[in-house]
Amino acid sequence: CIFLGDYADPFEDEDISGLDALKNLREILAFSQRYKDRVTMLLGNHDLSYLGDPWGLWTVYADRFCDEWADVMSELFNENTDLFSLCAYRNVGGKPFLFSHAGMHPVWVDWCGLFDDVDKNDAQALATKVDELFRGSLQTDERTEFMDALAMVGSIRGGGSFAGSMVWADIREYDDVEGCFTQIFGHTAQKNTTDGTWDEPFSAGNNICVDCGECFYLDDEGLLRFLDADRAVRV
Repeated sequence: CIFLGDYADPFEDEDISGLDALKNLREILAFSQRYKDRVTMLLGNHDLSYLGDPWGLWTVYADRFCDEWADVMSELFNENTDLFSLCAYRNVGGKPFLFSHAGMHPVWVDWCGLFDDVDKNDAQALATKVDELFRGSLQTDERTEFMDALAMVGSIRGGGSFAGSMVWADIREYDDVEGCFTQIFGHTAQKNTTDGTWDEPFSAGNNICVDCGECFYLDDEGLLRFLDADRAVRV
């Protein structure tokens, strides 16, 4: 079971209050603690806001930072860092998959310069390197290159970079991007702005955004299936 992050992102348009987000985070943490070997909790851009200094820069970007419950959420995130990751590798049906909050855009991977010592076409190698960088950043009181790299925001979302980081990339930045493995991520809500209904998952090459209010699973045929309906998206 893989959660794609942004547990601490109360969305008023979806009737999610700060207290709702806090309750949701507690429930998912309890679930993860109970089934540690079967659950992966990935962090999103909003979650990083609660890690505190030297991650404090993130509060600048978090437009839905929950001041009312910030202390409680920060305590939960910081007491359970062993349960969180930034990406996850899986091999399903002989196919490599990389899961993260917003996807690892190849331009970001190249530009940040932190992955030059690994095969950038190897999803497992990238996931291992990300975990090494993340764990190392958690062990220091100084701001790291990795923190700076994660703070990169693409121009589509008002930043100054061509493509955002693995917690900030937008699915619209993936036009004409075809990697050697399939990526599954969220971050960009697939929502109809006219009537508020959810759209289907959006694919750009082999990069698939599933932020559409549904749960999915990968079957042995390489199909991304809706958990509660007889529908599938080929990946």
